[in-house]
Amino acid sequence: MSAALGAMSATSALAQVEKDPTARLQQLGRYAGRATICQEFGFTIHQDRVEGYANTAIEAGVRAGLSEDLAYGYMRSAMDDAMRLAQVDVEEMAGRNHEDEAGLAQNVRTQARKIIATCREVARDPASRTILSDSALSDEILLRKATDAALMPTGYASWQTPYMRAGADMVQAVAVCAAHLSRDKADAYVAELYAPNRFPPAVKDKAREYFDFWMQKGREMAADTDLDATQCNRLLTGRAAKLKAAPR
Repeated sequence: MSAALGAMSATSALAQVEKDPTARLQQLGRYAGRATICQEFGFTIHQDRVEGYANTAIEAGVRAGLSEDLAYGYMRSAMDDAMRLAQVDVEEMAGRNHEDEAGLAQNVRTQARKIIATCREVARDPASRTILSDSALSDEILLRKATDAALMPTGYASWQTPYMRAGADMVQAVAVCAAHLSRDKADAYVAELYAPNRFPPAVKDKAREYFDFWMQKGREMAADTDLDATQCNRLLTGRAAKLKAAPR
């Protein structure tokens, strides 16, 4: 039964080519081009079916009165344009024209939502779903899976909190000012961040990885940062106060 329904859907989809061959061929070309990035966002692309998908659409265009070359041209041109625009969308996720990391995180999520929505459209079209399988996961889960790793250094992954971001600032300052701190004093500044039960089990390891990342960044900065003891004391005192006040 499911195979029969699938055949009926495909037949219906190709009938759309016959009604408006140019517009539908361009749409199917766009879908094939957009599908190229959808695997990165949780969808399954069937690369081995793309040629058959394109040929079937072109054949329908020919039956609707287009020449084979013209039908191919509409399909190919739309596909190439869509592939280029899909890559632009991915590149815009990492755009740097933002005032702060919160703005960057918002841009990453906005662009990812746009891509996920387009992939849903492709995967639910009765013709192009043959080359792209839909994901059973919700858009929000797909969004988290697609963006959390990139956003982790910024402190704005889905699991990160203002307290964690303040903690990252704290460990960075400790690393930058290590030359002016005893080991006990340095440990005291960050002890609560590394306490065994400070964070829920689901994020504990990720939080430690995040703090270690910024500890290493601080060590790298220390070589180029010439803060004296007074400056470091001011920096550490300020960061400790922000950590204490940060919502958990």
